[in-house]
Amino acid sequence: MDMADQEGIMIIDECPAVGLSGFDEPLMNKHISVMQELVRRDKNRPSVIMWSVANEPQADQEAAKNYFSNVVNSTKKFDQTRPVTCAVYADKSTEHAVSSLDVILVNRYYSWYSDTGHLEVIKPQTITEFTEWHELHNKPVMISEYGADSIPGFHMDPEFTWTEEYQAKLMIQNFEAFDELRSRGFFFGEMIWNFADFATPQGIIRVVGNKKGIFTRNRQPKLAAHLLRYRYNKLADVPSEDKKQYLYRMFNI
Repeated sequence: MDMADQEGIMIIDECPAVGLSGFDEPLMNKHISVMQELVRRDKNRPSVIMWSVANEPQADQEAAKNYFSNVVNSTKKFDQTRPVTCAVYADKSTEHAVSSLDVILVNRYYSWYSDTGHLEVIKPQTITEFTEWHELHNKPVMISEYGADSIPGFHMDPEFTWTEEYQAKLMIQNFEAFDELRSRGFFFGEMIWNFADFATPQGIIRVVGNKKGIFTRNRQPKLAAHLLRYRYNKLADVPSEDKKQYLYRMFNI
């Protein structure tokens, strides 16, 4: 966070409330206490632009509505200068946390966890859903997670799931959707999952860990890292260098 302050990197500061359920009063009181501690610790950091009260809560439970209303309102009392948000994943028709939030963050993995292998569904599904989130709540929306696993050095043509090409082409389809949504005025950000591959418990859905990183676990870039750098520089409107030549130089071709 020191580096973020120095470099001007914006942070959505999130408490460690992942996959919450139950939503009883003892949990709520603990949650409010944790948010108070988080705000007290980081309120003077210029890099922090929002507080996030949770990630992927099971907010289709009815009790979530009152629970998040209290947690969000308490957080606003601790800091009246920043918006409060939460990264949701429940269906918009059954989700109860969003009504209390200032901005909506949604985690979505089109063409990975759903319609696996069908890259053509990403753009229409993303545009449709995020537009509906905005229309339903009249709040700004961003995507807080998207991506796909790739095994470093695994290549196929045409692209196939788990290859670096599939991860990259999935990103490109998402970019096209984001650009369309941004032009509509309510979509304000995109955050990929995630920075680097990391270890997970043994199981049947991970190949020696979570491989959604744009970097390997040893911090070597995958194809996705080069693509994302080009994307972000383009969004920042990198001046003076021809974009085509920039891309050639970045890929060393």
